[in-house]
Amino acid sequence: MITRPAASTTLRGIACVAGACLLLTMADAFAKLLTETLPVMEIAFLRSIVALVPILAIARYYGPLSRLRTRHAGKQLLRGGLIIASYTCFLLSLNVLPLAETASVFFSSPLFIAALSPLVLREKVPVHRWFAICLGFAGVLVIMRPGTESFRPEALFALASAVLYALGALMARRLGALDPPATTSFYTGLAFLIVSGPFTLGMPGYWVDPDWTAVAYIAACGLIAGTAHFLLIQGYRLGEAAVVAPFEYSTLLWAVLFGFVIWSDVPTWSTLAGVLLVAASGLYVLRTERR
Repeated sequence: MITRPAASTTLRGIACVAGACLLLTMADAFAKLLTETLPVMEIAFLRSIVALVPILAIARYYGPLSRLRTRHAGKQLLRGGLIIASYTCFLLSLNVLPLAETASVFFSSPLFIAALSPLVLREKVPVHRWFAICLGFAGVLVIMRPGTESFRPEALFALASAVLYALGALMARRLGALDPPATTSFYTGLAFLIVSGPFTLGMPGYWVDPDWTAVAYIAACGLIAGTAHFLLIQGYRLGEAAVVAPFEYSTLLWAVLFGFVIWSDVPTWSTLAGVLLVAASGLYVLRTERR
């Protein structure tokens, strides 16, 4: 059984997750712009190449690159496979739905994490955390507005992305007791290359020559995402999955902001109400953890 982390360690984990969410939303905004001209698998492939640069730089900062070796390569690659499957589903949804709506459906993942953590990690989930997570999920539903265009078939890709991501996050927590975060980040990037490479380079129609604007977006997307995934893995390593997961809801705030700035998507009052519920759930978990 994994012991419960100290409060100070958990707060550092929360900070890592919150910072990662800002960076990942920036990367998602670049990815949505890229889906207008490039195939999904090509975006995943090129992004993974660039993302390895900050991953290797961070790993080298903490010690020799030989530390990336692992005795659990199979588990690491499985976790990476779950993340690339999640990301691919997310891009398929992002290609059609607005950024905020795709993020809203995706952020049912903390609920899946909380539900599965007692089975996978044998962690106890107190009632007050269940309440906070359910409050955040209610906020997601308010943003989604059941019965509207958010429930187009493409939204199912975002839901599948949420389930796959939850499984990958729980595996990151388990692997955190076996390997350093840099190792998990490296194998996640390697899994992206192994899976997306053959599709992009070997299958007709999966490659489109990018222009210089697309190259710039890919570079920014990969560098930002590589750094963010390291922070995210570190966050789940430091804190209990059910505690740090609600803070990923902060992505919704950034998704609404970027959607307005880049695509002029004006949030409705129901969207703003849902975002407030989501933020309130995260603040409640932080307050109870400090106690």
